[in-house]
Amino acid sequence: MGPVAASLHSTPTRALAVVAWLFCAFFALNLLMTGTPAGIWHFLPWLLLVAWALFVLLWRPRLEVRQGGLAVVNLLREHTVPFGALRAVRVAQNVSLDTASGRIVSWGAPGAGKLGPKMLTGTGGARTMASLPRTQAAVEAAWDAWERAQADGKHLGKHDGGASSAGGSASQPGPEQSVTRRWNVPVAVVGVLLLLLSLAGTVT
Repeated sequence: MGPVAASLHSTPTRALAVVAWLFCAFFALNLLMTGTPAGIWHFLPWLLLVAWALFVLLWRPRLEVRQGGLAVVNLLREHTVPFGALRAVRVAQNVSLDTASGRIVSWGAPGAGKLGPKMLTGTGGARTMASLPRTQAAVEAAWDAWERAQADGKHLGKHDGGASSAGGSASQPGPEQSVTRRWNVPVAVVGVLLLLLSLAGTVT
């Protein structure tokens, strides 16, 4: 779908992850400098497992806006949503995408807040939206650009050298776009290995 144009994530959540990682690094360094080999073997894997969990829960979730669609990166799963399969974007306290394959919720994209978009009062007393939520504005801008590109492509196909032939590409329907889902295997494998290492350090 092309390179990432914007990566939408919760800044406070990532800041919390950084603070928690600093605590983990402090305890790990203190353990390495003052702990016994048995203590290091017993506690260090658990600190690493906590750091991995912070990455998965707080840092990894995001919504990527690309030229041809969206990529919803959740804990251990990733959903690729072409704009051709996107039906609606709902931005409230969380962000959800209505697609041809059902609804997908983004765990990391910033929503509109508890009270929704901010309102402004004009000179006549009318209340208007100050601005769209950041997530909605970024998605709609990319979605509109994609629709314009599709319309321009069809327009050029119709007028390129006169009428298109019956077997030409302009007369053929476009490829069906569907949502794809996949597990992020490397991240999951790292978590399983750290869990096994932590359990081994506890029982030995």
